[in-house]
Amino acid sequence: MIGFVLLAVGLVAQCPAQNAHYVLRHTPEISARFRPVDSGPNWPSNLAFEVYNHKLGKVSWWLPWLGGTDNLQNIASTTDVTVKGWQPPDPDGGPRPQGNREYLGMDADYNVINDVPYRGKPAPVHILIPEAGSSRDQTFPVKQFFDLVSCSEADGSGTGAR
Repeated sequence: MIGFVLLAVGLVAQCPAQNAHYVLRHTPEISARFRPVDSGPNWPSNLAFEVYNHKLGKVSWWLPWLGGTDNLQNIASTTDVTVKGWQPPDPDGGPRPQGNREYLGMDADYNVINDVPYRGKPAPVHILIPEAGSSRDQTFPVKQFFDLVSCSEADGSGTGAR
């Protein structure tokens, strides 16, 4: 049994980012996943972070980006990436329905990964949005970790975080 658990942890730890599924710790009605998108050269991870609030039935979309000289990783809110004709926003402006947030990805030992996730690369095992927890924040209502719970291909529906 212990060997099986260690094998499962190892497989999840090597999950490609686009197959990673997360649940917000202690708040299972909030789930998330990375979805492959053609985000162009200004958003080079080619992923969107989809956060689904089961209780409210709301999905929000975020694009990972590097902060430059401040060495911070971030996510920028964007419009629904599943809408036909979706285009990534201009990195210096464009639609940001919920603004920007700092993003911290970590490995299984909670070591901070100083990069954003990329399509085809291993997914972080834990994700923390440090500015989470505002009483007005329906996307990230509590400051807690998203934990990787499974690794499987997206279903393509645009609500795979469910």
